[in-house]
Amino acid sequence: MPKTVRDIVANREQVYSVSNQATIAEAARYLRDHGVRAAGVCNLSGKIIGVLSQSDISDKVAAENYRPSEVKVQAVASVKLVKVTPETTCQEAARTMYGHGIYHLIVEEADGRFLGMISLRDCTHARAEDERERAEMYQQYAFPRY
Repeated sequence: MPKTVRDIVANREQVYSVSNQATIAEAARYLRDHGVRAAGVCNLSGKIIGVLSQSDISDKVAAENYRPSEVKVQAVASVKLVKVTPETTCQEAARTMYGHGIYHLIVEEADGRFLGMISLRDCTHARAEDERERAEMYQQYAFPRY
């Protein structure tokens, strides 16, 4: 059975997000320290209002020679949010990312609760795992152990 977005986010110990009031320097350290390439951006009430990626930081801050300690996340974050539900298959999620030219998606429940983000890499790993499981099933069928 194809993996869903829920299969990916359910095993995560932490949901990564930064405040829109944080500086880019703080956000960059957060991404680095947690080993992630993107995080959701929350407003003061905790609602997801954007996404901040390493590409945003390099393209919109470093490349323009702005000081990361003086630029707020809200000035740089991508605000055109592309969201999926936990029931979305990984294949559909990857297709959505490809269609929008992005590498991360926001995952939200129907009630708007932020569950985290998934990346194209997550979807690729899930697809590879599906294929491995399928190959093992065929092998067991073709070469049963008696």
